[in-house]
Amino acid sequence: MNIKSVALKAAGCLALALSLNALAEVDYGYMYPPMLPNEQNMNDLPYAIPCAEAKNQYGAKFFRCTWYSIPRNITQWNAQQQRNVTFSNHISGKCVRGTCRASNGSGIYGMYGQDLSFSLSIYYYIYESEDGYPIAYRMDGGPNKKGKEVTYAQSRKILQDFLLDHGISKTSAEDAIANYSLDANAARDSSVDDAPQVEKTPMIKPTKAIEVKEAWCNPRADDECKVNGKHVQKAELKQYLPAVYELEVLNAGGYCEHPICYDKNDKPIGIHKK
Repeated sequence: MNIKSVALKAAGCLALALSLNALAEVDYGYMYPPMLPNEQNMNDLPYAIPCAEAKNQYGAKFFRCTWYSIPRNITQWNAQQQRNVTFSNHISGKCVRGTCRASNGSGIYGMYGQDLSFSLSIYYYIYESEDGYPIAYRMDGGPNKKGKEVTYAQSRKILQDFLLDHGISKTSAEDAIANYSLDANAARDSSVDDAPQVEKTPMIKPTKAIEVKEAWCNPRADDECKVNGKHVQKAELKQYLPAVYELEVLNAGGYCEHPICYDKNDKPIGIHKK
């Protein structure tokens, strides 16, 4: 996979975006066992979810990256609109040219090196597992937060344990997990090492209090950069610009030309955080 960095909006911003943009769909909430999380936030949701190959009602193939196969509607209070807003807990979209976007335009939900259609649980983003399969990480973990990365089999084990811990019978859990079989040749009993822990790594802040109006690096040279017209070494850029997450920049209409990211008005705003 060519793109190996992922960064998404904070959970609160994501929830707001979902509330503003997602639409309520067919609601199977009555079929959800009561012990499952209510999805008002990320609390108690599995760290990672494997993606399963599926087909929609028209026979078109897509990848289902959800911890429960059927959708339900979630209702949250929207402070901006001063009313309750209802939206689906499954997001539909496509990964094209390495970037995964929601079909309703609500934002970017991961990066993956192959073009595919997907259905994704809220509070998650799509990324490549350690062994090369599409999986979904919770927004506060995985490569986006420098957290533990897992294999496809490990994500399947995480989901299976989650279902069992929340009152799903062993038979039902096994039937559900059987659908996640992209690694058909991998051992089914692959174990998860230590429980994944989210690392809280601080963002780098610039040390020079200078307004950066122009910044540029020569893509054909290893160490040729300029800040406000002056030559600086690439390693010194962090003295002038903060670290930023690429997908936050993309969601805001900006872009990144490694290693510098720019806003929608072409103003340099930070260094692409790896």
